Amino acid sequence: MKILLSAYSCLPTTASEPGNAWRTINDLLRDHEVWAVIEESRHAQRIVAHLANHPMPGFHPVFMSVRFPFESRLVPGEIVRSVHYSLWQTRLLKTVEALHTRIGFDLCQHITFGRYWSPSGLRTLDLPFVWGPVGAAERPPRPFVDELPADARLFEFIRDHVRNRASRSQALLATAKAATIAIGVTEESCGALKSLGARRVEMLPQMALTDDELDYLGSLPQPTPGPLHALCIGRLLHWKGFHLAIRAFSRFAMASPESELWIVGDGPYRRQLEKVATATGIRSRVRFLGWLPSHSEVMKALARSHVLLHPALHEGFGNVCLEALAAGRPVACVNIGGPATQMTRDTGFVAPATRPEEAVEAMASFLFELNSNRSLLAFMSARAKARARAEFSMTRVRSIMRTLYSEAVSYHRENRAPRIS
Repeated sequence: MKILLSAYSCLPTTASEPGNAWRTINDLLRDHEVWAVIEESRHAQRIVAHLANHPMPGFHPVFMSVRFPFESRLVPGEIVRSVHYSLWQTRLLKTVEALHTRIGFDLCQHITFGRYWSPSGLRTLDLPFVWGPVGAAERPPRPFVDELPADARLFEFIRDHVRNRASRSQALLATAKAATIAIGVTEESCGALKSLGARRVEMLPQMALTDDELDYLGSLPQPTPGPLHALCIGRLLHWKGFHLAIRAFSRFAMASPESELWIVGDGPYRRQLEKVATATGIRSRVRFLGWLPSHSEVMKALARSHVLLHPALHEGFGNVCLEALAAGRPVACVNIGGPATQMTRDTGFVAPATRPEEAVEAMASFLFELNSNRSLLAFMSARAKARARAEFSMTRVRSIMRTLYSEAVSYHRENRAPRIS
């Protein structure tokens, strides 16, 4: 088929949303010809350079820019990006109409941004339309928000306000109505898609691993004897929940004087996290490693660790959690959003999302258990690898998507309304 993708954020990488879009494109090229409309300013140069050295027959990137009329250092970057994205999707409406007239696509799919509350510029095309995978319906319980610094509480207030307003917009409701199949990444997101009126909703992971990636991650050294090393990986933002990880580790570390917590990544919340580490009395045991130079270096840090701590407050999926499972590292998270859907009792630990102190205490207990029972750690390591391969392989997701594409095309053919000239 000739497939059209809305892929605002897309880069030849394995990280985050841009990497998810790139994986999807590479996988689709096994069977189809792909046109992807991609935001120009942040992505075109790297994609063009990559394609010059690594041609991808059948892939047609279409770069589209939109002039942003307002930018200020006083406005948080997340808000600026959201406004820019909204303007970009509005322009996409006309761009894809002209593109479809010229190419004649068989199916279209919205990939990035992967959030349910933003309308898609593909909604007006007379095509089978797959919307997603999308997420971002997750919301932290009030006690977790109340203990955050003032700027973080303001961010959460604005996020909730924007989502609530967006959920009533005609453009978003039209997107849900136009979707032949909508895909959510968590139960919360599937519920939100249904509430918007999507006719059919399926749940699938936002990311899957290729056989090569599974083999590579599975070949990393197994957790070693010696002091327990816990790890956090990601941007240092308040909603990643690393402050909860530090507090949980501090309770465990008092009884394990050689253990360390390593934090890979950087961001605006770093200073606050350093304050948390100091306040708990374990600042010297928390190592802030910053951004490592490559993904392989991040994976080497994962290989030297025993457990990943990722108690995010609203993570749509959590790519790093899946990579940790595939590498045989149990993951401790909070019962909110994507990471919790990846775990089982044999592969990780899901702390209750009741009150921060209860979550912290539960994660600390899990660290004590892993440290004192290394046979349990070995058992969970093996089960984590098996779960990653069984549930989150690209082979499995590809098979499911082939079926969904076929059903979307059939449904559209049988139920399409005649065009009024």
